[in-house]
Amino acid sequence: MAISFGHDRPWGGVSQHEYRRMAQNPAHQLAYRVHFAAIGWADRHGHAGFAPGRLAALLGKEGKPLSEQSTRNAMARVKELDLVSPRSGAACLVLPPHLFQKGKGAPVPCRLHQDR
Repeated sequence: MAISFGHDRPWGGVSQHEYRRMAQNPAHQLAYRVHFAAIGWADRHGHAGFAPGRLAALLGKEGKPLSEQSTRNAMARVKELDLVSPRSGAACLVLPPHLFQKGKGAPVPCRLHQDR
């Protein structure tokens, strides 16, 4: 799959490993950490799936997972900032194709979004 964001729209690559690391760094604001997690764990379709409670665990501090309310608030904020698709939730963060594309990776079905 060729990566294309449109005619005359430059793009560059990122290290998903580093975005995973940044997602777990409590020095960053929560909404950005959710966005970092979306990028860090995204598959070639822009979906980053998480087992129940896994995103909250990644976003927590000192080994304590983020509370459900804080996770909901972070999800609302990241959507408000248009950093993930409105279809996103804690179980699957979705990056729209105008923000993220990946040329390689196995097509793994999303357990929440059956439309891809």
